[in-house]
Amino acid sequence: MNDTTRSPLYVVSQMYESLLYEMSYDLHERYAHLLTSALHRIDSTKDSCKEAHVLLSHLIEEMRSRSNEIYPLSFHEYGLAVAFKRYIKEVERRYGIQVEFPTSYKLTEVFSTNDVLAFRALQLTIRMIVEYADTDEIFIEVDRKGIAFRYHSFLDEFPPEQEDLLQVIKKDTAMEMQWERTKDVVEWRWFRG
Repeated sequence: MNDTTRSPLYVVSQMYESLLYEMSYDLHERYAHLLTSALHRIDSTKDSCKEAHVLLSHLIEEMRSRSNEIYPLSFHEYGLAVAFKRYIKEVERRYGIQVEFPTSYKLTEVFSTNDVLAFRALQLTIRMIVEYADTDEIFIEVDRKGIAFRYHSFLDEFPPEQEDLLQVIKKDTAMEMQWERTKDVVEWRWFRG
């Protein structure tokens, strides 16, 4: 057994991922289908239920969106790159931030296609940038050195509690992290140590 499978983060992550998968499945498949059924019934009554129709349609879309954010079901079927691209689309829609990722197809050169911890680490990275960097655009690039996140920000570091979490992620993903600032642009690079 290697060190990664024995780490507390790995064990908790596996349990957490299982629970999130079940919750995401329920939101997407059960509740959204029930609401879709209610929507069809409203349509069939021929009543003037336009407001209810609009509300239910919005609710269904929100539940599916939230489901994909919690646990993209596409991860199991298509792997890391597709799931992360779909997560990025949710971030763009939800926060109004543009995320460019033209080299997403190269993501498996850095991480295994079925590495759920890598997905969570990437998800956390995007969330931290969105929440703390006060930016409206993120550019992600994968090259032979690793993966780089570029964004505008005047902040030099994340809050201490986030820094601690980053140290744990670095250990469990075996990635090194480096920050470089050029004026108001930060490049946060991950690379194999």
